[in-house]
Amino acid sequence: MEVKEIYGNGAYKVLELTLAGGETMPRHFVTSDAFIVTEKGQAEVVFQDRSATLLPGETLHIPVREVHSVTASEDFKAIVIF
Repeated sequence: MEVKEIYGNGAYKVLELTLAGGETMPRHFVTSDAFIVTEKGQAEVVFQDRSATLLPGETLHIPVREVHSVTASEDFKAIVIF
């Protein structure tokens, strides 16, 4: 897993998230609303009461403090804005 900050100004951050196929980002939350914009690959975001599959070109909104994990089913790359 690689998380690289592309931009940050104190009000928000833009990160590049890269996961290898089969890799999982452990359960966590962020302190503001977040958006994941998928660039490449496929991943599943698992919340406590639901899950969502991310494909290239799709965007997912994650509400503030919503605990979730991300598992890549194949090599995955996305932009995360929060």
